[in-house]
Amino acid sequence: MIKKHTAAIAAFISLASFTTINASAADNSTALSHSSGYYDNSQLVTVVNYDDETDIYFTTDGSKPGTDSALYDGTPISVSENTVVRIAAYSGEDLINTAKASIKIRTASPSASAEGGEYSDAVKVKLTCSDPDAIIYYTTDGSTPTKDSAKYKKAITISDSTTLKFATIAPDKSRSKVITEKYVIKQTDFDDPMCQALFELVNETRAEYGLSPLKAHTALTEAALVRAKEYSYYQSHYRPDGSRWDTILSAYGLKTNIRAENLAYYYTSAKQAMKCWMNDPYHRGNILNPDTEYIGLACYNNGWCNYWCQLFIG
Repeated sequence: MIKKHTAAIAAFISLASFTTINASAADNSTALSHSSGYYDNSQLVTVVNYDDETDIYFTTDGSKPGTDSALYDGTPISVSENTVVRIAAYSGEDLINTAKASIKIRTASPSASAEGGEYSDAVKVKLTCSDPDAIIYYTTDGSTPTKDSAKYKKAITISDSTTLKFATIAPDKSRSKVITEKYVIKQTDFDDPMCQALFELVNETRAEYGLSPLKAHTALTEAALVRAKEYSYYQSHYRPDGSRWDTILSAYGLKTNIRAENLAYYYTSAKQAMKCWMNDPYHRGNILNPDTEYIGLACYNNGWCNYWCQLFIG
């Protein structure tokens, strides 16, 4: 009698083990083609690894699927917005497997009309997106844009060096990838790049000595160009008519007690001209005068060499 009970128990254990193995195999076979995550465009989700004896029921609203849910017939499930796809696999009335994937569709990425880079003047940037339902959010302080950030409505004027970050959000979709454009605005005070380079060198040198920067002065620059041209054929701090150099200031309506002129010729770069002046006590004193406020600059080439002029007033 004991042997019969022992044999029956062994048979039950063996059958249970066989059933568990088959169920486990079924559990591992049926799955979704997609895993949870972000996708850049619409997706077609399918059920993989199932046979004709398995019925697959699914939902796309996040609810738990059952035998009263939609029956999967092999047609891919189209996902064009944020969707939670859930499936339940049945063998007869027995539930043998479930799977779920949270498919998040990103909104189409926006673009900027002007790429990041270095600009010599303010730049207007227009933001656009191919999705007409998308709202563009942006920041100019380097932070990541959210729904609480500024909404794009019109062209953004970038007048100072700025890190522009922007992204889009459309209804029932996830935020797009964040686009970053860095704009460096280097406004110039002089049209002539040689003069601009010299201007920057002057103020860099003054800063090294703890002095305030000089300001560019339009009329003074026009006067400096006249003096550079005169210097090209009359090398003197006097003018060709024999008058002092500073009479040019009166001609341009510049009345000031503090005035100075630096002249040089031949040098092919602003750095060379600046080195020449800084090596001479008189010219260096003009550049480093703490009472000077404005500067005018010119570099004139007569076809043979450059003629440089710095005019200072305070």
